Amino acid sequence: MFVDLGLGLYALLACLGLFISPGLTDSPLSLVALHCWIAGYLSLVFRISYEFVFSDTPLLPVPFRFIALGVIFVNFIMQLTGGAHSNFWSAYYLLAVVFAALSRTPQAALMVLAILSVELVSLLITRQFDAARWQTYAGFSFSLAGFSLATSFIMGYVLKEADQAKDAFKRLEEKADAVDPLAEPAKLESLMPGSRQAVNLRTARDREASFKGLLDMMFLIVPAHTYALFVKERREGSEMFVLRACRTESQGRDDVIPVGTALEPAAGKTGIDLCAERHMAHYLSDLAEDSVHFLGYYGRDVKNIPVRSAMLIPILSTDQENVVAVLAVDKVTTDSFSSETQEMLKRFSAFFLEVIENTQLSLDLKTRGDHFGALHDISTDLNRSLLFSEIIAKVIPQIKKIVPFDHCACVLKTELEGKTVLQITALDGYSPEMAGRTFAIEESAIIHRLYQDWQNRPPHDQNRDTTVYYKRSYGEGVKEIGIFPFKELHLPIQSLYARLLVPNDKFIGVFLLASRRRDAFSEYHREYLLDTLMNQIGHVADNSLLHKKIDDLARTDGLTGLLNHRTFMEMLNAKYRELERTPRPFSILLMDIDKFKLVNDKYGHPIGDIAIKAVGRILQDTVRGTDFVARYGGEEFAVGMVETDRKGAELMAERVRSLMEKTVVTRVSDGELKCTLSIGVVSFPEDTDDRAGLVTMADEALYHAKRNGRNRVSLYREALKGPSQPVQP
Repeated sequence: MFVDLGLGLYALLACLGLFISPGLTDSPLSLVALHCWIAGYLSLVFRISYEFVFSDTPLLPVPFRFIALGVIFVNFIMQLTGGAHSNFWSAYYLLAVVFAALSRTPQAALMVLAILSVELVSLLITRQFDAARWQTYAGFSFSLAGFSLATSFIMGYVLKEADQAKDAFKRLEEKADAVDPLAEPAKLESLMPGSRQAVNLRTARDREASFKGLLDMMFLIVPAHTYALFVKERREGSEMFVLRACRTESQGRDDVIPVGTALEPAAGKTGIDLCAERHMAHYLSDLAEDSVHFLGYYGRDVKNIPVRSAMLIPILSTDQENVVAVLAVDKVTTDSFSSETQEMLKRFSAFFLEVIENTQLSLDLKTRGDHFGALHDISTDLNRSLLFSEIIAKVIPQIKKIVPFDHCACVLKTELEGKTVLQITALDGYSPEMAGRTFAIEESAIIHRLYQDWQNRPPHDQNRDTTVYYKRSYGEGVKEIGIFPFKELHLPIQSLYARLLVPNDKFIGVFLLASRRRDAFSEYHREYLLDTLMNQIGHVADNSLLHKKIDDLARTDGLTGLLNHRTFMEMLNAKYRELERTPRPFSILLMDIDKFKLVNDKYGHPIGDIAIKAVGRILQDTVRGTDFVARYGGEEFAVGMVETDRKGAELMAERVRSLMEKTVVTRVSDGELKCTLSIGVVSFPEDTDDRAGLVTMADEALYHAKRNGRNRVSLYREALKGPSQPVQP
């Protein structure tokens, strides 16, 4: 109550503006009043601070009493420096922003209201209020409120996010205490993301506690200046030693590097690295002062480290082939480790190995749980569609989560002009414009080598369906490797994985992963994850290609590869609906091989088929990519020309007719066989606005061309004027 009454009294004094001239500052009691004000204010500050320190009140949001003290103090400074004429009005901005950052939005609004109320009442009582300056007062009020509320809102959002993160971590810790990853391995919940995260946290926490306990025990048995344990871990694709536990008598806070720091290979080799490389313990009996940093765990900028001898002990895996950790012990005197002490320290390594292996077991469970979930997601995506391009676009990012790579490509076999080629179906890490490019198998040395290796294996070889190429490293430095015969795809890599896709002993393509890191794809990646994935991808790609082949057969003409009559009419109806919404020029060419019956009768149907294929080839090579071409039936062909008027359609028709006239279809018994075309042309909307009747009109134009001598182009408007003569066979 005393504090609140005191704050109320000082707020009242602030409103009265007693220290604004003329006032107490001009009276004989000015000095006494000033001292009394300061003494009372300091007593309030002390009392409020004392209660805050010895209470359970949280620091944030800042108590409103401190805000009131700040407002009163700034107002006091303002009064002493002239009130409305003071040069310290900006101090209110500083006060408002600081306290707004430490409080919630309602408190910030209340603070702004208090500042404005005190200053307004003070200006009115001391008669310094000038109505002509209302714009200045309004600008100050709105800007102060804007700064304060914006700061409070932003900081409130940040604090809310921090609180949520703390709550989530607390819940995770509670879950970690309740989860035992090895107790019931058959339960699916242990593989769920939340449980795996809890397992990981508990494992790391237990490991750190175990390491610390072992180092403390060793310190009691063999006193030393520093014990440091480095564990080999994989970071960013490469293995390095990370400080995981430390026990030191060093007085300097930053003498030893922080726990969790990795020994970067780029910084140079340390004693830890050399000990691991040689698989042998190292005893450094007489360390010079400038050689202490060679140990690796003292800060490079730290001077006068008193260490003079050290023991480095490699901790080998159970099979004695790999170094999984290194234990470092040092003392401040030279030659401090007797042979008995060295043997004792070496025997302790078995305890660290047990902790590391148990930890690795739990982490393996977590990793395999992650991969199990990812493989399930990938399998689901692989079965969602029959379009391989859609499938692989979704699957590649999923693969990247479990097998980190820098570049990926999927290449499938296809037929182009009667030749077997490879087509780039999907890319990641390469220029996407290169997708769709084709090349011969022989043009890629790596793929050709894989393909030959697969062909040379006997049919009964069990590994015939897992033909793999893996290059761990291409030597020093990252090199540009020409996997594909395109310069745009020659990118610098260090390791490469390639796997033929051969479902049911049938070669359909190849899947490639590349990385700028050495040995980026471990044996676990290759033998377990990628082997499983490639088998699935191969079968899905095979099914997709089969579906595409069936779909193509249903949509295209088997002899020419052009669209068939049904597909042409479907596309034509779709175009009619489009023209109904947005009228644009559209033309149809309908053509017929002249005297085709005589060709069949004289040379036989196989020669007739050659002639039909020749027309189809000319049409494919001549018309634009936006147009659609079909074998309309028998010896008839049709072309739908998008956004083409009558003149443009006539020019294209004449070009096709001229090319066909000059083309030698094949050699026959009596010389060279050439065929000609009669072509009818109709255009929308120049000839008609009846879209549904375009094909009929094109047919009339075609027969007008035949009636008038064949081997010519006839427009629909000409057909309207022409005589109705019968067509001669």
